[in-house]
Amino acid sequence: MSSIMMRIGILFAVLGFGSLVLEQFDYEFRLLSWASDMQPTFGIGLGILGLVLIGGSVAISRTKSAPQPQQQFAQQPPAPGQQQPYQGQPQQFQGQPQAQQQYPNQQG
Repeated sequence: MSSIMMRIGILFAVLGFGSLVLEQFDYEFRLLSWASDMQPTFGIGLGILGLVLIGGSVAISRTKSAPQPQQQFAQQPPAPGQQQPYQGQPQQFQGQPQAQQQYPNQQG
């Protein structure tokens, strides 16, 4: 959604501030010809609205790309008689013994 918001903001800013410049040369955008009697106020307002939309789009994209803080929960102590696995240690299911990896005899 922020890319659509950015595009609309750029369009509004170009049309708004562009209409201010074109008014100085007695030209106007055909799209905004209905607002020629409201210039320069309408052009300034449309340009500022465009800048607000662009700023909002940038703010939204920054909050989406910022890393979210992860909630860390306190670890519960293991139940009596159970071994607590370390990070990277393969998990062992209850009732199934963990198979050990066999290595071939190395001579050296």
